[in-house]
Amino acid sequence: MKQKFTKKKIKNLRHLRSSASHYLLLLFLLLAACNAGGDTADLTTPTPIPTPVVPERPTYVVERGTIVNTLEFTGRISPVLEQDLFFRSDGFVDQIFVQRGDRVQAGDVLAQLEIGNLENQQAQAQVALETAEIRLAKAEQDRQDALVEAQLNLERIQLQVQRGQTAAGSAALVSAQIELENAHQRLADAEYELQKSRDREWEPEDLRQQYERGVAQAENALAVAQARYNDALAASRGGSLERQILEKDLELAELRVEQLERGVDPLLALDVDRAQLDVDRITRQIADAQLVAPFDGEVLSIGVRAGSRAEAFRTVIVLAEPEELEITAELGREALNELSVGQEATISLRNRPGQTYSGTIRQLPLSLTGVAAGVQESDTRTRITLDGDIDLALGELATVVITLEEREDVLWLPPSALRSFQARNFVVIQDGESQRRVDIRLGIQTPSRVEILEGVEEGQVVIGE
Repeated sequence: MKQKFTKKKIKNLRHLRSSASHYLLLLFLLLAACNAGGDTADLTTPTPIPTPVVPERPTYVVERGTIVNTLEFTGRISPVLEQDLFFRSDGFVDQIFVQRGDRVQAGDVLAQLEIGNLENQQAQAQVALETAEIRLAKAEQDRQDALVEAQLNLERIQLQVQRGQTAAGSAALVSAQIELENAHQRLADAEYELQKSRDREWEPEDLRQQYERGVAQAENALAVAQARYNDALAASRGGSLERQILEKDLELAELRVEQLERGVDPLLALDVDRAQLDVDRITRQIADAQLVAPFDGEVLSIGVRAGSRAEAFRTVIVLAEPEELEITAELGREALNELSVGQEATISLRNRPGQTYSGTIRQLPLSLTGVAAGVQESDTRTRITLDGDIDLALGELATVVITLEEREDVLWLPPSALRSFQARNFVVIQDGESQRRVDIRLGIQTPSRVEILEGVEEGQVVIGE
C-alpha cells in the first residue's frame, strides 16, 4: 500500500533535514577549533592504495628419468587360518563353553543358544525314523521270502506242465488207435473171404459157415478195439483239461514272481524319507543354535555373554591358528583392480623402523579370484605372505608397497605442469618471449611424476598454472 504524504508531513521532513545540516556544521567548526592550536606537522599523511602484484607462474623443465608407479597401503599382522564364527539363527545365548585364549579342537561346541525342547523332539524323530526303517526292512525280508517261495512254486508247476505234455502223447492212446485200425483191417479181410466163398457155389456149406464165423469174430474184435480206443481218447481229453488248468496256474505263478520282484510298497520307503527329513530338520535347528570349532585353534575374541541376544550371521567368536601369521588389508575396488596374486611387495613394520622385508600377495578377495578350497566365502581381505622366517607379533601394523609399473629413460613432468580441458591434455611451452600450447599424450601417472609420451622434448620449459 503506497503511503500518502500531506503538506504538513512534507514540511516536517524539510525541517528535520535543515536541523541535521545545522548540527553537522556545528560539529565541523568545533573540530576545526580544537585543531587550530596544534602543529600542522602532526597531521597524518593518507596511505596510498598499493598496486596489485601479479604473481609469477611457476615453470618446469621437461626431464628424462625413471618413473615408478607404486601402491602403498597399511596392513595388519593376522593369522593365516582365521574364521569368524556366528549363529545361523537368532536367539538368546544359553552357554559359552570357552574363554578368550583357550585352545580348542575341531568339533568342539564353543557356544550354544537356548534350544528349548529341540533335543526331545530330535529323540522322538529319531525313534520314528528307526521304526520306519524297521518296517521297511521287515517288508523287504518278507518280500524276499515270498519271492523264493513263488519261484519254487513256479518251477513245480512248470514240471507238472511238462509231465502233462508227455502224458498227452502216451502209448495207451497210440496202442488203442493201432489196435482199432488192425481190427478194421481184419474185419475187412474176413468179409472179403466170405464174399469169395459165396461166389464159389461149389464150395461146401460148412466151409462157408466157417468164413461167416470169422466175420463175426472180426466184428466182435472191432467192437472191443473201438471201446478201448474210446476209453483212451476220453483219458487223453481229460489230460488236456488238466494241462489247461496247469497252464493257468503257471501264468499266476509267473505273475506272482514278477510282482515280488518289483520290490516292497513304495509308501514304506516314503515313510522312511519323511522321518529322515524330520530328523535332519531338527538336527539342523540344533546345529544352527551351536557354534562348533571348524578346526584346531585358539579363541581370539568373544563378542557375547550368556543371557545376551545373538543375531543370526553376526560374528560371535573369532577362531584362529596364531602360529602361522601373514599381513592382511582391506582395500577398495580401485586398488584391487591393480593387484594380482603373486605380485611382490616391500614391507616395513611400524614397530621396527628402518627395516624392510619382502613378501608376495597370496590371496585377493574372493569376488575377484573365486572361492578357493578351505577359504571362507565372506573373506574380503588381501593376504600377503612374508618371505623368510620372521618373528611377527599378532596385530602389528605394516606398511606395504607394491610396484605396479616401472619405466626408465622416459620424459616426465610434475602433475602441476599439466593442463586439461574437455578431455584434452596439453602444456604451455615457454619459447623465448612467446608461449604456445602443445597437446601431449600421457603414460604412467604418479603423484609426483607423469610420463609424457608425445608432445614435448627434454629440456623444454613448461609454464604451470
